[in-house]
Amino acid sequence: MVMKKSILSICLCVLTQTMASAMTVEEAYKAIPHRYTPFEAGSASMTSQESRFLADFFGLVNLAIVERVQTLAWFQSRGKQGSPVSNYRKNVERIIANLGQLNVPKNCAAVRQRVVEAIQDQKTYFQEWENAQTAASPFKGALGSAGPRHALVTTSSQKLHQAYSELVR
Repeated sequence: MVMKKSILSICLCVLTQTMASAMTVEEAYKAIPHRYTPFEAGSASMTSQESRFLADFFGLVNLAIVERVQTLAWFQSRGKQGSPVSNYRKNVERIIANLGQLNVPKNCAAVRQRVVEAIQDQKTYFQEWENAQTAASPFKGALGSAGPRHALVTTSSQKLHQAYSELVR
């Protein structure tokens, strides 16, 4: 257990250093735009296992948000800003793997699952966008464009809202 936690901490550290040149978590939240509220274990009554899980979980979620915002900027600027989708895929796979390594309290398992599914929806969405770019065809579901939201953006958002609702409960 201690070894597993140490490995996870090292992975989080490496991920954070790998993404250090990217924008900060606070900058990513402003770009969404959402208010960033750091997790404070002492502000809620929970077990130490829940507290450890949520600290690691929110750290990984924040990294995924930075990746999403950086990649969206890359798409919207046609590769002039942000971070390429190839970086997104690589970093998000590591984030998902680290989410899978967390010691999840029973009452938080559905929250983690919904977040992983939402990240996977986002990954598929970006892959579809990249495929459209490669084929030099318009991408009708591009964020920031006129028209209806892409189905994967909608389902990802719904899963994140469900996860949040479960956490609040």
